[in-house]
Amino acid sequence: MGIAGSDVSKEAADMILLDDNFASIVTGVEEGRLIFDNLKKSIAYTLTSNIPEISPFLFFIVLSIPLPLGTVTILFIDLGTDLWPAISLAYEKAESDIMLRLPRDPQKDRLVNERLISVSYGRSV
Repeated sequence: MGIAGSDVSKEAADMILLDDNFASIVTGVEEGRLIFDNLKKSIAYTLTSNIPEISPFLFFIVLSIPLPLGTVTILFIDLGTDLWPAISLAYEKAESDIMLRLPRDPQKDRLVNERLISVSYGRSV
């Protein structure tokens, strides 16, 4: 508790409530889960959209096919087409069951894991 707590307890705590209201913990957990989910969605979108952008370079290297666009042109197209959807995913509203889920396991449920990479690259091919 930030207002009523002692200085020793504040120094030892991982989280300090500034308003002495336990509902702040629930709100903080909900916001943290929302940020984690939205970051995961943005990363999945970015990984999925990179396959069509990388494939011409792979064809150029492996099959010696000339590049249809230059590197700078592809970077500008990437800025114009990937930036706005990724930002909009970051501002998505919370799902209805966000507080009904169990706490995530930090060892298994990471921001970028094998499942996210396989789903992102598997859907884009």
